Parts: sequence; C-alpha cells; structure tokens
Amino acid sequence: YDEIEFSDWTHSLSRAPMIKAQHPDYELFMTGIHAKRGVSCADCHMPYKTEGGVKFTDHHRQSPLNNTSNSCQVCHREKTENLMRDIYDRQDSIEELRRMAEKSIASAHLEAKVAWDNGATEAQMKEALTLIRHAQWRWDWVAAANGMGFHSPLEALRVLATSIQKSNEAQLMLTEILI
Repeated sequence: YDEIEFSDWTHSLSRAPMIKAQHPDYELFMTGIHAKRGVSCADCHMPYKTEGGVKFTDHHRQSPLNNTSNSCQVCHREKTENLMRDIYDRQDSIEELRRMAEKSIASAHLEAKVAWDNGATEAQMKEALTLIRHAQWRWDWVAAANGMGFHSPLEALRVLATSIQKSNEAQLMLTEILI
C-alpha cells in the first residue's frame, strides 16, 4: 500500500494517509497455534453435536465459549473454569497493550497537528506520518479481528508492541521538528 500510495482516508488532525484493516481474523488465526495444529474455524465455531443418535456439524456459528464441551474440551481436557480463565487472561493482556497503543497513537496524531500548526513542511512530516500510519494499521489489525487476539495471542502482542514502537518513533521525530 505504501508503494502505490494507497489510503482509505486521511486523518483530520495529523493528515496521515490511513489504511483500515478489513476483517483480519483469518490472517491472525493463521499465525496461531490452532492453525498450526490443523484446527479449522468450524472445529471451534461450529462444533459437532448429536441429536437422535446422528452426529452433525452445528451450523449455528458462535463463540466456542458458548459450548466449551463440544469445542474446546474435545482437545483440551482442562476444567471449563480453567479454560475460561486462560482465555480471559490472554485477552486481558492483549487489551491492556492495545489501550497503550491507542494512547501512543492518539498522542502522535495530536503532536503531528501541533507540528502542522507551527509551520512544519510536507518534507519534514513525511517520515513521521508514515510511522503514524504504520502504527495505527498495526493497532487496527489486532483491534479489528474478533476474539480480542485469542486466535494468535503471541502475534497480537508482537504486532501491538511494534505499533507502540512506531508511534513512539513518530513522536520523537515530531519533537525534533518542533524544536
């Protein structure tokens, strides 16, 4: 997207050309342990059920947490409470880092506006705006996926960490522009 200078929209404060992550669930899932073990989406989200002695896939697609015995506990032998705690602990960690990324990106957008308001040039701003764009896209890639990063917690945390790093780099550049 950078090479062809594509953007979905331009941020009104920073003027950074932005990209919106479009349903990155599959891409995030493919980096996780369940994909590596050959688990399909249907295994968890449409598990087998039995009625009248007939086994079939439940076509009521839903969260695996609504039916842990037929989704999670087919492979994981832990108690439901332990599984749920593990899931929520992972999601809480991801949400915490996501909030940190949001704050860092918001600050970068605000600081870019201050730089523009103080006479910064396109040339001065180019690299900082690219970093803001990359930071926000990484945040959005995790935030737009369903499951709060559960499908690949390690990758979600890694991507959020690089989002924070890029927005911090942008803020340092903007500070130099303002000095």
